[in-house]
Amino acid sequence: MPLITSSMLTALAVSLATKGLESLIEDTGKSISQGAINWVKSLFYKEGEPKKALKELQKNPSNESKLEIVKSILENSIEANSENLNHFKEIISKLPKSDMKIKGSKNVNMGNVDTGGGDFRIGDNYGK
Repeated sequence: MPLITSSMLTALAVSLATKGLESLIEDTGKSISQGAINWVKSLFYKEGEPKKALKELQKNPSNESKLEIVKSILENSIEANSENLNHFKEIISKLPKSDMKIKGSKNVNMGNVDTGGGDFRIGDNYGK
């Protein structure tokens, strides 16, 4: 089986939790096959509503244990059927590459650093 990384599983799980399937499909701006959509729906939706695992992750997307449950569901489905791997790859390839943005952090340098040979620290009392 080709390599499926934890970050790939996390990307899909977080996207489903924060955006939902319909918004995820619209946001990609690319067509996703009906087979791939049906695969995700079969895993996480019943009668148009999110199943328990996805619903709990949607309530708290930063909950690591809920994220791991959704990732496990995805991984188990992929391992059970090689066709699901194709659906997974299709969806992952069409997801936006990164939703992560660092904003307003005092520990991130966004410019040039010229210390003139002196000491350079980021944050409060870094290294002391």
